[in-house]
Amino acid sequence: MWHLGTGEVTVILTCALVVVWTTVIVLVPFRQPLLGGDFIVFYTFGAAARLGDWAIQYDWPAFHALQISLVPTSDSYIYPPAYPPLVPALYAPLSLLSFPVAYGVWVGFSTVIYGGLTAVAASAYAGASRRHVLMGCFLFPPFLGHQALGQSTAWVLIGFVSGWWALTRSRPFTAGLLFSVVAIKPHLGMALAIVLLAMRLWRIVGGILLGLTFQAAITVVVCGRDAVAAYLTTTLRVLRDTTLIEPKDERFTHALRMSLESLVPQGVAMAGWIAASVLFGWMVVTVWRQSSDWALRMSALLLATLLISPHVQAYDAILLAPATLWLGCWAASTRQPAVVAGLAALAVAFIVPPARFWGIPLTLPLMGWLLWRCQRPPDLGQPPHGKIVAHGRAAVT
Repeated sequence: MWHLGTGEVTVILTCALVVVWTTVIVLVPFRQPLLGGDFIVFYTFGAAARLGDWAIQYDWPAFHALQISLVPTSDSYIYPPAYPPLVPALYAPLSLLSFPVAYGVWVGFSTVIYGGLTAVAASAYAGASRRHVLMGCFLFPPFLGHQALGQSTAWVLIGFVSGWWALTRSRPFTAGLLFSVVAIKPHLGMALAIVLLAMRLWRIVGGILLGLTFQAAITVVVCGRDAVAAYLTTTLRVLRDTTLIEPKDERFTHALRMSLESLVPQGVAMAGWIAASVLFGWMVVTVWRQSSDWALRMSALLLATLLISPHVQAYDAILLAPATLWLGCWAASTRQPAVVAGLAALAVAFIVPPARFWGIPLTLPLMGWLLWRCQRPPDLGQPPHGKIVAHGRAAVT
């Protein structure tokens, strides 16, 4: 059987990078009136932070007015933000620059972060070429969408990958502290909460609680109680009606709850979403109980994260980059070509609008199937990949 050599793989990946990124750079400005798209929100965040107006993001008309004053061409772009009050501080330095320059800096910074986290994730599999992994990660379709829009899910990726890294070194409390970063987008922490509570991993939970307490204290001191109250009010409002923060164009939405709401009455959709969330939570807990491989455990958790979250956009699938790497290596080493094909189809389906059936994104059944496969790892006498640092539940409590 013919195999590609290391040099041949490098050439192929290099050509693919040139073709894909040239296409993105040429086509995106023609299809997107405001280059950077969603980054206009974070740019406005930075300006609000420098002005000390921490609650303005919850007053959507006032926030939009500030946005237009900064970037007049963004008048038609409306985005109702509902982030924690302290998040704008992350973008304050960028607001000192002009919008195009700030967007370029953010793209460069988030690319470095993403590449670094992918390199860390690649350490789970000794047979992976670090160079090829890095080149391949920049071809991951959801990453292209994340960067084209200037989105912020890269912050959450820091929490998940760094938390995994700490767990592979038997540091559960530190892992909890790092997982608390996920609170930047709290809805993406729902599956994590289910798993940790069901598994009674109290040291990890303790680390998360300490991290959240620290974040809350800093938020009250810096942003004030009025901003916190406005955030809680807005959060409750959004939980009652998630359509408030969903984009008008539903082609790039991938949340199960929103998909159900487009087909059946809201009450029925809510009940269906809760039932499905319980099922997905049980599936990922099953993986955590059956396997001591942290890479497999985290892969299942990341799949469940996007299946359970009530608000999922195409760019949020950047969270699946490490899971795609881990599961791809696992499937290759255990001869599961169907899993490899499923991972490839899932990555593409996230950014292809027609990948839907009766309004339901095909990403949902694909993620559900991959999560199901994680429950049934091949019995080859040894873990398929990943660093084993614990045996059974007692070692991670």
